[in-house]
Amino acid sequence: MSKTCLKIIAAIILASTFAGCRSQKGASTAGTDLREGVALPANTALNSRYTMLTESWKPWTDVEVGVKLSLHSPAKLNAAGKAWMKRGEWISISVRMLGFEVATLWVDRDSVVAVDKFHKKYVSQPTSRLLGDAGVSIEDMQDLLLGRAFLAGKGTASVADRREFDFEEAANGWYLLPREQPEMFSYGFLASNTSNALRGAIVEVKDFGAVSANYNDIFESRTCGWFAQEVNVETSRGKKISATLKWDLNGSKFNTGVVKTCRIPDNCERIEMSALTSLLKSF
Repeated sequence: MSKTCLKIIAAIILASTFAGCRSQKGASTAGTDLREGVALPANTALNSRYTMLTESWKPWTDVEVGVKLSLHSPAKLNAAGKAWMKRGEWISISVRMLGFEVATLWVDRDSVVAVDKFHKKYVSQPTSRLLGDAGVSIEDMQDLLLGRAFLAGKGTASVADRREFDFEEAANGWYLLPREQPEMFSYGFLASNTSNALRGAIVEVKDFGAVSANYNDIFESRTCGWFAQEVNVETSRGKKISATLKWDLNGSKFNTGVVKTCRIPDNCERIEMSALTSLLKSF
């Protein structure tokens, strides 16, 4: 496991913070077809589709969920673990191998902290710096990871937000494009023509590389509505990087009041983020 733990850290930072990269509107046109979800009548107008879509997203406060991470490119790597999220506040991921916790990732409004417990090293970076000072919120990142559309800094898209979006037909779905775009980044979403779900997310941040996020396997929580069980992330920033997150939503726990804090073992040495960048380049 000489480099495995550091590769895991690099991969989970990539997968959990892909909102900070750059994408283009056409990037998610190769989204995977949804295998589940509510079927839509062929003649449903886009306004009605938007209403049906946003009504399927119920509020939540926190979640505990199993996760499988697969890095496809530029190297291959598989890992499993568990994630916890507090809505709009933090994301915590624990990665285990052979029954032992080998790496952790913590993301909140202030910092991103990744710990390699095997080599006793960690990296810490201001969240704003890692995301290119784009103003992406934790709530936005959570929506991107779980397959929900949002208005930047305002939360998950709702029925009342309909006038905040432009809708456009596409060959493989229809676009939800926020009319008001932030100064530092632009973004939009691609919904399915046949199922009541998102197929992809599009984000573009100035001076960053390209990213697409495609969603698959829609899951309905009894209390919190619909989520994507699979997120496929692809970026062409530098070397092409492709990763998949699979959430075990069947075994998830919502709204339990879970409390987590960022913990760095005393025996860990801090290393620079450039070390992970170099590792990705050497794959």
